[in-house]
Parts: sequence; structure tokens; C-alpha cells
Amino acid sequence: MAQLNPYLNFDNNCREAMNFYQACLGGQLDLQTVGEMPAMAKQMPPEMKDHILHSYLKSGDIVIMASDLSREKRIEGNTVHLCINCEDEDQINSFFTKLSAGGKITEPLTDMPWGAKYGALTDKYGKHWVFNYRKEEGKV
Repeated sequence: MAQLNPYLNFDNNCREAMNFYQACLGGQLDLQTVGEMPAMAKQMPPEMKDHILHSYLKSGDIVIMASDLSREKRIEGNTVHLCINCEDEDQINSFFTKLSAGGKITEPLTDMPWGAKYGALTDKYGKHWVFNYRKEEGKV
């Protein structure tokens, strides 16, 4: 089965952001620096050896990957949102509260007409998140 995962780019604060996401969402976090890959390290300036080449956070079915490296200039936009479909009300409340710390709530958690509890925020790293908890089986 194919799986779609977000891959985030950061401006030299990937380690900090991914540790924050792990603290909010739980799970196992793996970080790989440029310096840990000798072939890559040879191609980079020495001051980049501690930058994150690749990171992988897995918490249940949630997978987030990220890096400090990008071939393009990073431009934060509002066309992509990370959506977490939560298992229960406690989980949506916990994730929403933790990820909103230092960020901005754009839509508070609210009961929606489609039978779900829903909310949206921009975290302190400028990443956009939406949360959904289906209260009624079979609704998204």
C-alpha cells in the first residue's frame, strides 16, 4: 500500500522543530546530520556538518520527514496544510494544544456540520496544521 507523507524543509532549525513535533505527537524520531554522511559532508562547507540532512518521525500512523537542506529558496505559503485525523477527543485536544504553543490558532476546535470536531493553526515554525476527529463513523 502506498503512503503519502509530508516532507518539511526548515531554515537550519530542523532539529528543534522535529523535537518539538515529537514532544507534541509522541513517537520515535531519527535524525541524520550532514556530518554523518561522509560523501555528503565533503560536498558541504564544514559549518554545515551539524545540519539535519534527513529526519523521520513516526507516531502511530503519523509520519513526518524533514531536512535543513533544500535546493530551492524556502518560501512559506498557505497552500499546504498538514492534516491529522485523530482517534478520539482527548487526542485532538492534546495535539491541538501542544502544537499551538508559540503559534497562532486560525480556527479553534469546533463541532462541525459533517459530524467532526475540527480546528486549524499555524505553529511557531510557520507550518499550517488542521485537525479532524470524526465523531460519527463513516464521516470525514
